Amino acid sequence: MGLLTLLGLRRENQWERLTLVDRLLLSPLTLLTVKLYHVFLFLRGRPVAVPRGKPAVRVVCISDTHDRLVHVPAGDILIHAGDLTDSGTAADIQRQLDWLKSQPHPVKIVVAGNHDSWFDSRSRLDADVKSGAAVDLDGLIYLERGLTVQEVKGRKLTIFGAPDIPECGPESFAFQYPPNRSPWFSMIPPQTDILVCDMPAKRASSQKHHLDLGLGDAHLLKEIWRVKPRLHVFGHVHWGHGKESMFFDELQLAYERLLSRPPRGPFWDFIPNAAWWDHFYVVWHGIHAVLWKWIMGGPGSNQGSLVVNAAQMYGSTGKVKNRAVVVDI
Repeated sequence: MGLLTLLGLRRENQWERLTLVDRLLLSPLTLLTVKLYHVFLFLRGRPVAVPRGKPAVRVVCISDTHDRLVHVPAGDILIHAGDLTDSGTAADIQRQLDWLKSQPHPVKIVVAGNHDSWFDSRSRLDADVKSGAAVDLDGLIYLERGLTVQEVKGRKLTIFGAPDIPECGPESFAFQYPPNRSPWFSMIPPQTDILVCDMPAKRASSQKHHLDLGLGDAHLLKEIWRVKPRLHVFGHVHWGHGKESMFFDELQLAYERLLSRPPRGPFWDFIPNAAWWDHFYVVWHGIHAVLWKWIMGGPGSNQGSLVVNAAQMYGSTGKVKNRAVVVDI
């Protein structure tokens, strides 16, 4: 551990969020571009508008509760995006499921996480296998690479959920796959409105992308570009909690291309390189998108996606401090 890490100026591992010093040492150009990108997102407004003449559907998003009970706001759809528990036993999972069942939301969606071992027969703990332990999902909609169509307030919403995640721990972790054997190719149905996963998407080599800290799956990102869901809910990366807009346009492509490049460091960043073009395109397309939005489109004209990291656990502290993310679509 280096001096800067001991002083709290650099992160200790890949699961921690990047500090300002980390970002400057990796790439000052990328840091500047990320800041400008988020200014453009703010000026563009909400990426998903409620259909005209239709009532809003309130979606409450949580994940990574890890055996804890958290405050859940009122809403129409409740989504738990993985890691109900720490140990993954049937008994622990059942306690969390019973708590979810007690919530008043008309539709309750559950996707397993890597800590929820019982759901994956390959990772199920020996004690549960020997006892034949089972869980009761009555009243909940459990999605394991599955699709459900729900009618809420007279509107039909298509929800797809999958728990798959790249290898990140012991064999007791559920639904893991080797990084070179991603299952995401053409997995998600094209009509999906809401996508629920345990993990985020990422662009290869990125240090932080869509609230993932660079720990997601690039193949999942390609699927999101293909399907373009209105809402993508996930967890897994505790320090990435929050929500962010995503527009499927040239600005987004340039931004992702920049983040996919290996960081060059503070010296080489100032020597002309391909990343300069990416930065230029982010600025150019960002200005164009904002002008088009406000001059030609106007409020409510956006057609994009909202990306939500709903992790309730506050980083690596072991404490639940993050709030549920509430979205109207």
